[in-house]
Amino acid sequence: MLKFDITLSIQIVEALIMTFILYYILIKPVMSYMKERESHFQTLEKETQDLIASAEEAIKKYQNELNKARSEGIQKRELLKEEARKIEKELLSKVMKEAEEYKTKWAEQFSKHLEDVRKELMSKVEYFASLMIERLLGRKA
Repeated sequence: MLKFDITLSIQIVEALIMTFILYYILIKPVMSYMKERESHFQTLEKETQDLIASAEEAIKKYQNELNKARSEGIQKRELLKEEARKIEKELLSKVMKEAEEYKTKWAEQFSKHLEDVRKELMSKVEYFASLMIERLLGRKA
């Protein structure tokens, strides 16, 4: 059978003292460090989530600004194209008008010159006729 004497009580007291000593020297600092570490990781996780949310918001803002800039660019490009078309039409109509005026002027000058040549030739018809007769008949008229 088991004997319960004073050594058992001393061993129980020693075990309790050792438990308290180990608790304050080893277990409490380790547990404190683990809680601190867990708290630190939670803080880091929260900061990471905040940074991710901030980055996503910045990306959305950037995308919105980019889309806005693209649409403004497209509008400006269309306005410039339309303005260029107007200028092109104006220049083309001006050039066509100038070409038509030049053509009309040239046609008038050509007609006038042709009429002058015709009049000159008509005034010399008798001279040419006498030359032709002279050559055909071989004598002077």
